[in-house]
Amino acid sequence: MSEVKAPAKFRVLVTDRFDDDSFASLIGQPMISPSKAMTPDLVDDHLSQIDALAIRSRTQITKELLERAPNLKIIVTATSGFDHIDLVACAARNVAVMFTPTANAASTCELTWGLLIAASRKLLLASSHAQSSNWRREELMGSQFCGKTLGIIGLGRIGSRMARVARAFGMTTLAHDPYKDDTYFLEHDCARVPLDQIFSTSDVVTCHVPAGAETLHMISRDHLKNAKPGLIFANTSRGSVVSEKCLNEALDQKWISACGLDVFETEPLSMTSGLIGRPNVVLTPHIGATTVEAFKAASQEAADKIIAFAERGMSSDSLP
Repeated sequence: MSEVKAPAKFRVLVTDRFDDDSFASLIGQPMISPSKAMTPDLVDDHLSQIDALAIRSRTQITKELLERAPNLKIIVTATSGFDHIDLVACAARNVAVMFTPTANAASTCELTWGLLIAASRKLLLASSHAQSSNWRREELMGSQFCGKTLGIIGLGRIGSRMARVARAFGMTTLAHDPYKDDTYFLEHDCARVPLDQIFSTSDVVTCHVPAGAETLHMISRDHLKNAKPGLIFANTSRGSVVSEKCLNEALDQKWISACGLDVFETEPLSMTSGLIGRPNVVLTPHIGATTVEAFKAASQEAADKIIAFAERGMSSDSLP
């Protein structure tokens, strides 16, 4: 009597930080064999054996890496962006790619408002004053949001949340997003305007678009030069949407009054950057998704997508 072999398990390699409970959910699946890499750079020999990768943005998926993983069937990045993945190379190898776009929307929206409030109310300077017993409050005159106009670039998951919060502040909302129809704009109570009008008519502008050829330096010198006087700008999407050179010039020339930035053209930000040391610039080190809740949600969403793929194969969630 011949021995019946058990079906081969679906081998998953987790390459970066991953919530323990979410990893346990992978362990709990009888058809899945998960493991963790010691480094996000993926120099381990067991790449040749894996069926799935669970990654974050520190793991760069290149054609060369794919060649070292001949059995790879799916990559899930526990992030809202996917510019660290060569989608063309994955498509050529028939490797499915998925991301976790909803997990960090609330956290990134909240950070954006934190940057805006810190910039508009000069909170960094105010904190320094308070800690040095300096109560000369005339230096800390800020501006309120109520009665002002918010211009949103990218009215997706995060941008639409920004609009809801803005209305709670008593703001009017404008938006630019060529990929959303007029009904969507109406549903989110945002007037559709061209990109140049976002800058010329808004008191506050925030950016929520992915990295890519279409968004590379989409915010130009002319947009900033023709901004409404006193404009406050925040970017928590990708640093590539506006050049650091343009931002520095806009601040030097007072085309914009302040800005809050979580993302930069080059990360980490160079210590020689002209953005450092400005009292009207608030900087954070790409922490839009750095909350306990977003981390857990992204990890679990990634785990769920891997489990579904192991059970059913290709999914409509796959990126093109």
